[in-house]
Amino acid sequence: MNKNRALIDEIMCQIIKQLTDNKSAKQDSMQLGWKLLAIVLNYFIPSENLRPYFIKYLNDNIIQNEKLVQLCLNHYEQTLKYGGRKNMPSKVEIDLLAASGRHGGKRQIFLLPGGVPLTLKTTSSTVIADCLNLVCEQLHMPNSLEYDEYSIFIISTTENPSRLLNPNEYLFDILSECVESKMTDYYLIIKRMLWFNIPMIFDNNDKSEMFINFMYHQLVPELFEGTMIAIKDNHISDDLMHQLALMAALHYRASNKIGLPSMREVKHLLPATVLKLKNIRPQVWTTTVHEELYSSVEAMTTMEAKLKFLTVIQTSSLFGVTFFPAQSVDDASIRSPCIIGISKSGILFLDIDTRETLFSIPYNDVVSIRRRQNAIDVKYGSLNQPRHIQCQVDRAQDLVALAGRYLSFIGRSLASALERKTDSQQFHRPGSTSCNDPTSTIL
Repeated sequence: MNKNRALIDEIMCQIIKQLTDNKSAKQDSMQLGWKLLAIVLNYFIPSENLRPYFIKYLNDNIIQNEKLVQLCLNHYEQTLKYGGRKNMPSKVEIDLLAASGRHGGKRQIFLLPGGVPLTLKTTSSTVIADCLNLVCEQLHMPNSLEYDEYSIFIISTTENPSRLLNPNEYLFDILSECVESKMTDYYLIIKRMLWFNIPMIFDNNDKSEMFINFMYHQLVPELFEGTMIAIKDNHISDDLMHQLALMAALHYRASNKIGLPSMREVKHLLPATVLKLKNIRPQVWTTTVHEELYSSVEAMTTMEAKLKFLTVIQTSSLFGVTFFPAQSVDDASIRSPCIIGISKSGILFLDIDTRETLFSIPYNDVVSIRRRQNAIDVKYGSLNQPRHIQCQVDRAQDLVALAGRYLSFIGRSLASALERKTDSQQFHRPGSTSCNDPTSTIL
């Protein structure tokens, strides 16, 4: 319908005409008229020719109908910025708007790391980027530059794997898709996905507790998985051993436990990968963790222990890397299967057991990244004669989307990247959303 600009303008004019010359005996007729206009503005905006007169009409009527006119202006601004809703409103959504005094909003529950629920007030014009901004404000993040580094996933206990939501997607469109597909067991999960602004900054006060808990509960499972621990020749250095023992002691204290952990408990405080090392006996780990508790950790509060844990974990060599298991890579120099890591410095190919770096591609060398179902194609090096790597990755869609967001952070916009390419057919225009396409491309 966006192609039929004349029809859209005609609809806008007819609604305005009914509002201007309203002779209905119904008391709520004017309110319903403004609400109808608000619904339409969630999807379409007037043409450039009509726009100045349309905005003037809204501003001229804002005194008599302040809340509803402001709602229309808000929807207009969102549609102008994000392109408008994609799915038609459900009956529940329309009934909610018609019955409410203003925005027809709803309280939506999001889950933070650790399963902590957070309720946000949302409206029919709320996009995922708005939700993330609200979350960051409630977390009292001291560094506003980190806001864009967070993401929202939708997961279901019965459906396919989680989906990374595009910041420009409308929340109510996503919810309506869940209703249409009869998905009732979905959850909206918030995580930090980008690690561009590191080290993290924390204010040690009451307002920061929620943020500290958020990061702590996200990073503890990642530590235990051992994904960020690089092991060389089946050995770890003494420094790394003491660092892991310190984090184990901090996690024990952060759990509000007192006394000393047993040998069996210590096993649950260490990454799975280091427990497989035969050169360090369980008793040695236990003694080292006890020493860390005695030295300073035991006297800490639980919040102090969490804060110290976050400070220490940031010194890990692979901190800030997001990992994607790759079943195969068609490059003989890279052992398959392996792990593909996405970080602010580029694309890493890591040994699946030791996390040693087998190969890396800085973002400045990337020519293009394409996705076809569960495979990604990476072209890198010379623009005239680029090299090529194809990988089989289960979460190829998320990998491409994440790499694209890092590229936007380092200042390489899609438009400038397009100018460097010779085959313009393989790239999306700036307004497209690669997150949901069967074939996604960045650069």
